[in-house]
Amino acid sequence: MQYKYLLMVIGMALVTYIPRMLPVTLLSRIKIPDLLIRILKFVGPAILASLLAPAIFISNGVVDISFNNIYLLAAVPTFITAYLTKSIFTTVFLGMFYLYIFTTII
Repeated sequence: MQYKYLLMVIGMALVTYIPRMLPVTLLSRIKIPDLLIRILKFVGPAILASLLAPAIFISNGVVDISFNNIYLLAAVPTFITAYLTKSIFTTVFLGMFYLYIFTTII
């Protein structure tokens, strides 16, 4: 029974490791065009935006752009903090602080 869990952990490790390592090993020998590198730099921010937008703008299945939307109210100073500090730790910490403040006020 314990081998079952060990095999499961090893399988999960391989499933996580192989997709990350394969492109690195295969693409390390290939010269990637500059245009592709410039395009790929936008993938991370695009994915982050697609994850954040529904959480910020949609409330109860409806687009909510009002002062009653505490997530939107907390997102504005958080985005300003991210732009000014360019620090993930500071942005996350102050974002949680802003959300707490707007939750207790409203």
